[in-house]
Amino acid sequence: MAGLYPGVKIDLRYYPQERDKPIYPIGAHHDCCGTTSEMLPVREVAMMILMDRLTDKPNWQEKVFDEEIVSKWRSEAMEQPEDDLYAQITEGKTMRKIPMPRRVRIVEEDVFDFCIGELRCKAAHFKKTGLIPTLDSDGNTIVKSDTLVSPELQKGLNAAFDKLRADQASNVDWHPRSGDMVQDLVHPSMYPFVFGRSKFIEEEVVGVSNAIDKWTGKGEIVPQTETPTERGYGGGSYVPPQYWSNKYQWLPANLAFQDDGTVRFTSYVNNLHPAKYPGIYRTIETLIDTAIPAWDQCLSEYRKYNKVGVGRRESRFGKPDRCDDEDEELWEAFDPEVFAEHNPKLTEDEIFDIQERARYDAEADEDDETMESMEETYAAALEDAKWAKVRDMVMPETDGPPEVDYSCEESIREKFKELGLQVIVKMASIELTPEKPDFPVGGWHIEGQMNERICATALYYVSSENVTPSHLSFRMQTSLYQDEITAGQDSYNYLERVYGTALCGADACLQNYGSVETKQGRLLAFPNVFQHRVSPFSLKDATKPGHRRFIALWLVDPHQRIVSTANVPPQQLDWWAEAVFGADATASRGDVPPEVFKLLLEKGLDKNFPGDATSADEVDSRLPPELLEMVREQGVMPEGLMSVEEARQHRLELMDERSSFHQVSEHEWQNVTYSFCEH
Repeated sequence: MAGLYPGVKIDLRYYPQERDKPIYPIGAHHDCCGTTSEMLPVREVAMMILMDRLTDKPNWQEKVFDEEIVSKWRSEAMEQPEDDLYAQITEGKTMRKIPMPRRVRIVEEDVFDFCIGELRCKAAHFKKTGLIPTLDSDGNTIVKSDTLVSPELQKGLNAAFDKLRADQASNVDWHPRSGDMVQDLVHPSMYPFVFGRSKFIEEEVVGVSNAIDKWTGKGEIVPQTETPTERGYGGGSYVPPQYWSNKYQWLPANLAFQDDGTVRFTSYVNNLHPAKYPGIYRTIETLIDTAIPAWDQCLSEYRKYNKVGVGRRESRFGKPDRCDDEDEELWEAFDPEVFAEHNPKLTEDEIFDIQERARYDAEADEDDETMESMEETYAAALEDAKWAKVRDMVMPETDGPPEVDYSCEESIREKFKELGLQVIVKMASIELTPEKPDFPVGGWHIEGQMNERICATALYYVSSENVTPSHLSFRMQTSLYQDEITAGQDSYNYLERVYGTALCGADACLQNYGSVETKQGRLLAFPNVFQHRVSPFSLKDATKPGHRRFIALWLVDPHQRIVSTANVPPQQLDWWAEAVFGADATASRGDVPPEVFKLLLEKGLDKNFPGDATSADEVDSRLPPELLEMVREQGVMPEGLMSVEEARQHRLELMDERSSFHQVSEHEWQNVTYSFCEH
């Protein structure tokens, strides 16, 4: 099958949303359609976090129907201090402190009961599917499951990690800049598609078993284009050129749906040797089959200005129709005891402003009685200003029933049955030691650049040993245009308390959704509209080593195919050398002429011939130097192959490029701010 691939025959920055075609959104930039969340009330985020923690309890799906257990949960929730909860909800809102409620609980009994009603609905869905939608609102959801991956599959994945680690033990590939803590077993940044260097075949013909023997060196080189010009897209919006790469692209593997609906790789997984590890290929196929229902649950399709998906499509709270600070019904009634207890203070500037207003009002009305009451007016204004500092807001109430339909009408199995899927695979192990006992917090990011068009992630945590719990935190962009919410000039403090964010150019348009624990045996899936970040973790017992091992599956948006391993023959020089000369101790130069053998060693293949000469200088050539140079220029092996050293250099350059992209995107995320002060 031949196709039109971005960067090959069509514009690198081609994006279907420009042409009103359906897409699965990618949250790289605030101008990418379908990638923003509504602002969510503090109370709603607290509810999502509470429900996530309750669904971590063993046998929660049965316990949630037991009134005695629910009563115990309710008591625990009502007694729990909410300071840490509020800090998590408002994390990153550092420009101006928004006070948390003092006397009103964020999670009160009615709110808790709403959560129980919703969890009972989720329990029914879990019993049918093994899936738990969590941290879900406004058409955006994360999905978790501790039961979807069978014990047999988990055993197979553990065996796959053990096999790869054993085979790579003599030459461990530590991810650059990870402090020798992250071991890359399979990583897409090694041997990526390199514009101007990699071979490309227009037809998708490179398979799995025949990839090395039949296709190595075949194809043509796709030239590198100029850096994309800055241009609008998506109806006049703008995404910076740095969001695409005109040099590198991760290579997905293609999968086809079989008659029984399962998937099968039709092209090799980049950096996973197809001849050595057929069993691992089958295991990953099974994991992808297992992950598809989770992707079905979390993906929303954007088409014709609408997001279409399953699960909770709206916030649990309606937009406030009365939100002006002057509305006394939005605030706690004056309480003399509370006022006396807190004894709030005003700044000199605040006192001066009150004095000036009182004087202005008195001078505007020259009535003697009014002048005489100026002091009373001033005193009342002082009291009002002080009370405004300590009063609690009236918390919003939930809107609508807790029940939601989580069923999926059309799976991507049926939707893309003829096209198949493209998936990028990563397998990694985080290794901690007594000398290196702490893994640092990660940075906020989405997966890939726009080139990869990653629309969803599935993570499976294969093994965790002697490490503290870790979480993955999630947040989304929100729109800076909040036209449905109105407030008077400088009269939006109530709204700031509702949403836990400053609304006048101080805080970024970002909505925290909470975090999910990344425990052993858990499958976690989410759309690539969520920015996410791993929390720090450490050794439990600092005298012993520990690890956390996981596999990441990144789904390429099936609406638009990209260059894959079906188009790009294997680029690993070692793979070709092993196929031709044998592997490791069995490798032999055989009848290879010394001149050719000398040139192979120059290409870095000395490690493939442990029993022969270990350097090119040790090989005697029977050809004159000028003829040897001619042979060298003509090449002694297929084109398009890279040595490990060259691949590692490309990896570093790719990482530098993506670091720049992440800096640009983080700057964009942080510099789009709310502008209620301009209302």
